[in-house]
Amino acid sequence: MNINMQSVMKAAAIGAAINAVIGIINGAVGLLPASVASILGILTTLTLCCGGFLIPVITGALYGYFTPGKEEMGQSALGGALSGLIAGLVYGIVQAVVNMVVGLINGLAFEAILTAGVGTIISTCCGAIIFGSILGAIGGVIWGFVQKDK
Repeated sequence: MNINMQSVMKAAAIGAAINAVIGIINGAVGLLPASVASILGILTTLTLCCGGFLIPVITGALYGYFTPGKEEMGQSALGGALSGLIAGLVYGIVQAVVNMVVGLINGLAFEAILTAGVGTIISTCCGAIIFGSILGAIGGVIWGFVQKDK
Protein backbone atom coordinates (compact mmCIF):
# COMPACT_ATOMS: atom_id res chain seq x y z
CA MET A 1 0.00 0.00 0.00
CA ASN A 2 1.49 3.30 -1.10
CA ILE A 3 0.63 6.42 0.93
CA ASN A 4 1.30 9.87 -0.53
CA MET A 5 3.07 11.58 2.40
CA GLN A 6 2.98 14.98 0.69
CA SER A 7 -0.82 14.79 0.68
CA VAL A 8 -0.80 13.62 4.31
CA MET A 9 1.25 16.66 5.32
CA LYS A 10 -0.91 19.10 3.33
CA ALA A 11 -4.12 17.79 4.86
CA ALA A 12 -2.59 17.57 8.34
CA ALA A 13 -1.28 21.14 8.08
CA ILE A 14 -4.75 22.47 7.32
CA GLY A 15 -6.33 20.44 10.11
CA ALA A 16 -3.53 21.40 12.51
CA ALA A 17 -3.93 25.11 11.73
CA ILE A 18 -7.66 24.94 12.47
CA ASN A 19 -7.01 22.91 15.62
CA ALA A 20 -4.32 25.35 16.77
CA VAL A 21 -6.72 28.30 16.48
CA ILE A 22 -9.41 26.40 18.40
CA GLY A 23 -6.86 25.40 21.05
CA ILE A 24 -5.66 28.97 21.52
CA ILE A 25 -9.21 30.33 21.78
CA ASN A 26 -10.26 27.56 24.15
CA GLY A 27 -7.25 28.10 26.41
CA ALA A 28 -7.46 31.89 26.33
CA VAL A 29 -10.95 31.76 27.86
CA GLY A 30 -9.14 31.27 31.18
CA LEU A 31 -7.84 34.85 30.98
CA LEU A 32 -11.30 36.40 30.87
CA PRO A 33 -13.45 37.46 33.84
CA ALA A 34 -15.64 34.67 35.21
CA SER A 35 -18.93 36.09 33.89
CA VAL A 36 -17.62 36.39 30.34
CA ALA A 37 -15.61 33.17 30.53
CA SER A 38 -18.68 31.12 31.46
CA ILE A 39 -20.59 32.30 28.38
CA LEU A 40 -17.60 31.90 26.07
CA GLY A 41 -16.79 28.59 27.73
CA ILE A 42 -20.17 27.24 26.68
CA LEU A 43 -19.66 28.49 23.11
CA THR A 44 -16.16 27.04 22.84
CA THR A 45 -17.38 23.73 24.27
CA LEU A 46 -20.08 23.55 21.61
CA THR A 47 -17.52 24.50 18.96
CA LEU A 48 -15.14 21.82 20.18
CA CYS A 49 -17.88 19.20 20.22
CA CYS A 50 -18.76 19.90 16.59
CA GLY A 51 -15.20 20.64 15.50
CA GLY A 52 -13.80 17.71 17.43
CA PHE A 53 -15.73 15.38 15.18
CA LEU A 54 -15.75 17.34 11.95
CA ILE A 55 -12.15 18.51 11.73
CA PRO A 56 -10.56 15.03 11.67
CA VAL A 57 -13.16 13.84 9.15
CA ILE A 58 -12.50 16.86 6.93
CA THR A 59 -8.74 16.38 7.37
CA GLY A 60 -9.08 12.76 6.25
CA ALA A 61 -11.14 13.77 3.23
CA LEU A 62 -8.57 16.45 2.37
CA TYR A 63 -5.93 13.73 2.16
CA GLY A 64 -7.90 12.13 -0.64
CA TYR A 65 -8.46 15.50 -2.29
CA PHE A 66 -4.74 16.31 -2.35
CA THR A 67 -3.67 12.85 -3.53
CA PRO A 68 -3.22 12.82 -7.31
CA GLY A 69 -5.07 10.16 -9.25
CA LYS A 70 -7.42 7.52 -7.96
CA GLU A 71 -6.49 5.34 -5.04
CA GLU A 72 -7.95 2.37 -3.25
CA MET A 73 -10.29 2.71 -0.28
CA GLY A 74 -7.66 1.32 2.11
CA GLN A 75 -5.09 3.87 0.98
CA SER A 76 -7.57 6.70 1.49
CA ALA A 77 -8.47 5.40 4.94
CA LEU A 78 -4.84 5.02 6.04
CA GLY A 79 -3.81 8.42 4.67
CA GLY A 80 -6.84 10.03 6.29
CA ALA A 81 -6.03 8.35 9.60
CA LEU A 82 -2.47 9.68 9.52
CA SER A 83 -3.70 13.18 8.67
CA GLY A 84 -6.28 13.16 11.45
CA LEU A 85 -3.72 11.83 13.93
CA ILE A 86 -1.19 14.57 13.17
CA ALA A 87 -3.82 17.31 13.33
CA GLY A 88 -5.09 15.98 16.66
CA LEU A 89 -1.60 15.78 18.15
CA VAL A 90 -0.97 19.41 17.22
CA TYR A 91 -4.20 20.36 19.00
CA GLY A 92 -3.11 18.52 22.13
CA ILE A 93 0.30 20.18 22.24
CA VAL A 94 -1.07 23.68 21.54
CA GLN A 95 -3.82 23.25 24.14
CA ALA A 96 -1.29 22.14 26.78
CA VAL A 97 1.07 25.05 26.09
CA VAL A 98 -1.78 27.58 26.17
CA ASN A 99 -3.08 26.11 29.45
CA MET A 100 0.38 26.41 31.00
CA VAL A 101 0.80 30.01 29.82
CA VAL A 102 -2.64 30.93 31.14
CA GLY A 103 -1.72 29.31 34.45
CA LEU A 104 1.46 31.38 34.63
CA ILE A 105 -0.43 34.58 33.84
CA ASN A 106 -3.06 33.78 36.46
CA GLY A 107 -0.34 33.19 39.06
CA LEU A 108 -0.90 29.50 39.76
CA ALA A 109 1.74 27.43 41.48
CA PHE A 110 4.29 25.80 39.20
CA GLU A 111 3.26 22.31 40.29
CA ALA A 112 -0.37 23.00 39.39
CA ILE A 113 0.65 24.40 36.01
CA LEU A 114 2.86 21.41 35.24
CA THR A 115 0.19 18.95 36.36
CA ALA A 116 -2.44 20.64 34.20
CA GLY A 117 -0.08 20.76 31.21
CA VAL A 118 0.93 17.12 31.45
CA GLY A 119 -2.68 16.05 32.03
CA THR A 120 -3.80 18.02 28.99
CA ILE A 121 -1.09 16.53 26.81
CA ILE A 122 -1.89 12.98 27.91
CA SER A 123 -5.66 13.28 27.56
CA THR A 124 -5.76 15.21 24.30
CA CYS A 125 -2.99 13.24 22.64
CA CYS A 126 -4.62 9.94 23.60
CA GLY A 127 -7.87 11.32 22.21
CA ALA A 128 -6.04 12.31 19.05
CA ILE A 129 -4.60 8.84 18.64
CA ILE A 130 -7.99 7.20 19.08
CA PHE A 131 -10.52 9.65 17.68
CA GLY A 132 -8.29 11.56 15.27
CA SER A 133 -7.16 8.37 13.59
CA ILE A 134 -10.60 6.78 13.44
CA LEU A 135 -12.41 9.90 12.27
CA GLY A 136 -9.61 10.74 9.82
CA ALA A 137 -9.93 7.24 8.37
CA ILE A 138 -13.69 7.77 8.04
CA GLY A 139 -12.97 11.01 6.15
CA GLY A 140 -10.60 9.12 3.86
CA VAL A 141 -13.27 6.48 3.21
CA ILE A 142 -15.84 9.21 2.51
CA TRP A 143 -13.46 10.69 -0.05
CA GLY A 144 -13.05 7.22 -1.57
CA PHE A 145 -16.83 7.03 -2.08
CA VAL A 146 -16.93 10.55 -3.55
CA GLN A 147 -14.05 9.72 -5.85
CA LYS A 148 -15.68 6.46 -6.93
CA ASP A 149 -18.74 8.35 -8.18
CA LYS A 150 -16.64 10.56 -10.51
